[in-house]
Amino acid sequence: MPRMPEVDREAVPEELREAFDALVADSGGSVPTGPGAVAALSPEMALRRRPLSNYVRWELTLPQSAQELAILAAARAMDCAYVWNAHAELARRAGVSPALVDAVRDRAPLPAMSAEEDAVVAFVTEMLTDRRVSDRAYQAALAQFGLRQTVDLIALVGQYVTNACFLNTFEVPLPDSDEPPLPA
Repeated sequence: MPRMPEVDREAVPEELREAFDALVADSGGSVPTGPGAVAALSPEMALRRRPLSNYVRWELTLPQSAQELAILAAARAMDCAYVWNAHAELARRAGVSPALVDAVRDRAPLPAMSAEEDAVVAFVTEMLTDRRVSDRAYQAALAQFGLRQTVDLIALVGQYVTNACFLNTFEVPLPDSDEPPLPA
């Protein structure tokens, strides 16, 4: 039985329908898809979340390849096939090598990487698996991105961890994709 209920105005309590209307107004009246659909079940939270979501997705000054690699590392750490499928090709188009994308997906030994890629993978992986970041990974991130962009990297990862929690909990079905499935 699917966990993701139909998301429409009638699915939210009466006192939240004004917030729901404001949420869908920005998209021409349609309910968001993916993690946005889950967030729409709590429209007030979704409205408050939207500015941060927009900032980390569209306004960061981190290189696009670093952002997409960080999203993939977070998706893999969270075993979130939906985020993985949505971003693997975007990462390749942003310049992340197919070999690196495949290695992250398969949890295989990593190929040779640039200093930037190494900083992203080490930082995100340590943050999500060890719940801490070593001095080496922290210093590498600072050297590559500076303090502000390192903070932005953390916010980006946090946003995609939240997305993964929404998507995995509600078992949101994958959109059609040519992407190989995420191994267990």
